[in-house]
Amino acid sequence: MRGPESEITFDAQSTFVLPVVGKKDAFVFMADRWKPGDLKDSRYIWLPVRLDEETPYVQWENSWGLDDL
Repeated sequence: MRGPESEITFDAQSTFVLPVVGKKDAFVFMADRWKPGDLKDSRYIWLPVRLDEETPYVQWENSWGLDDL
């Protein structure tokens, strides 16, 4: 069961899925989180794309690196 849109993309708008050069089936989900009332506090979100069998998914991670892919 899917949750609300804000939970699916972490209150952000997806912008790109970046293939990681040199790593098979490794991708980074990229999104931006705009704060119209405080633009200087707008942020980017980069999260690893995980594979469940062959189905990609993204989950929140406080910290990660390319070696985790």
